[in-house]
Amino acid sequence: MKKRFLPIALAALLIGGTFTQCEKKLDLSPLGTLDEQTFYQSENDFKGALLLAYSALLNYTYEQFDGGGWFKGVLLTDDDTTYPNGSVDNVDLFNWTSTDGTWRALWQTTYKGIQRSNIVLEKLPEAKGLPDATRKAFDGEARFLRAYYNFFLATQFGQAPLVEKTARSLEETRSGNSTAGQLWDVVVSDLKLAKEALPEKWDDGNRGRATKGAATALLGKVLLYRAQWENKPALYTEAASEFQSLIGKYSLVKNFQDNFTPTTENNAESIFEIQMGLGGGNPWLPADFNFSAGGSSIGDAGTARLIYFRASCGPNNICAPGSNAQGYGQVQITTPLQNEFEKGDPRRAATIFLEGDPYDTGENVDGSKKWVYQAAYSGTGSSPAKYVKKDGNIDFRSNLSVNNERVIRYADVLLMLAECKILGPTKDLAGAAQLINQVRRRADPTGAILPDVTATTEADLFKALMHERRVEFALESHRYNDLVRWHRAGKINIKQNVDFGRQAANANWSDKNLLKPIPQSELDLNPELKQNTGY
Repeated sequence: MKKRFLPIALAALLIGGTFTQCEKKLDLSPLGTLDEQTFYQSENDFKGALLLAYSALLNYTYEQFDGGGWFKGVLLTDDDTTYPNGSVDNVDLFNWTSTDGTWRALWQTTYKGIQRSNIVLEKLPEAKGLPDATRKAFDGEARFLRAYYNFFLATQFGQAPLVEKTARSLEETRSGNSTAGQLWDVVVSDLKLAKEALPEKWDDGNRGRATKGAATALLGKVLLYRAQWENKPALYTEAASEFQSLIGKYSLVKNFQDNFTPTTENNAESIFEIQMGLGGGNPWLPADFNFSAGGSSIGDAGTARLIYFRASCGPNNICAPGSNAQGYGQVQITTPLQNEFEKGDPRRAATIFLEGDPYDTGENVDGSKKWVYQAAYSGTGSSPAKYVKKDGNIDFRSNLSVNNERVIRYADVLLMLAECKILGPTKDLAGAAQLINQVRRRADPTGAILPDVTATTEADLFKALMHERRVEFALESHRYNDLVRWHRAGKINIKQNVDFGRQAANANWSDKNLLKPIPQSELDLNPELKQNTGY
């Protein structure tokens, strides 16, 4: 049911190439071949174009050894995760260089998503016969996606080029760096327009498309980040207003684990998630591979998260069930994260495996085999459980999983609102504590294991918030972004206050790592582009 709208892009619309429109199932043949002049007319044309803009999201996480750049470049840079068994990896150890393929993959995927969003926005005003409501919704979706991609650029690469229209000449591809705040301005503008254009919800057949709630939540997040990146306290109040408007429109699901299991996707807590599917089944190729040639994709629309996360072999070559074939063990859990969970916190077992835990993953999802996790499976004694427990989606056509990537959850909205109440100009510490405790009560309804936060000072309550975000969102790719924004806001000092779990990583981290390096390949092609400081 969830795969009906967004398993992968279903139409190709690369400028200057061939355009193909397909049905919503990847194994069907193309219905026709069109060019740019005739394609962007009907409702189905724009649905196909938008699907391709969505599909760039899939390209971040498809590849088994680097996740399309996302797992190594966004997730593994934090203090919760580390590379396996003491292996040396420059990205994990903050020896970042502009020639690392990770940064190139992230950069190219992001600009691909922007280009695809731009072409929809350019062609919508020219299309004849589209109902106004349909045109408005399509515009909202394209703006939401463009904002998502530009927000990623702003937080990862800083003043990356702002691209608002399709390049029609070689010179137009050579955009210089954006000016300070320019990307942020466009993101905020797009999200405000998207929020007004998008529906509250879609029917089940269109599940996965951006909604008003998704645009509102992302806008609040952008304003919160900007308040800290640019030292603009008034933006806390604006961010809080966006988050507050979502209170009661979503709810925390009773079981924390349900946020990461394939059978409970798109639930009441989900505000936006990336819809995964098996697609063409080739895990070495991106979701939209071959579309520009006018064919149907043979790439995979799934996520490499399962095989990338799932335990493999420890330093003494003691291996987990399914190691190598079904789990590469590329992510291991640092000791600092292991120690962060309060004793008995149910989220711990749903997030990380420790010695003696039931190893209920892969083909063991039905419990038919009583596997038990051994600390020897990992160089740190722990492996990821979040997105791994109860997945069972490997069907041997592909090593990838169809388990959706949860991008924004209601729990995130509650804790970001709490943060605004703590740090904003109008303090509401009691209200912030209530929001934090609401998240804790979901994990432990009785309060016997996780007692209420009772801090009454801003410093103590912010410390409680930082703890809650870490244990609630571990392995969801939020942690390093949180550290960076808190560092920029002067709330923490990463060099002094953060233990990355490896001595070399702690020694190597410096302020230049607040941003990623612009890929050298882009600098070589574009003389107008300037590198970030320190690289």
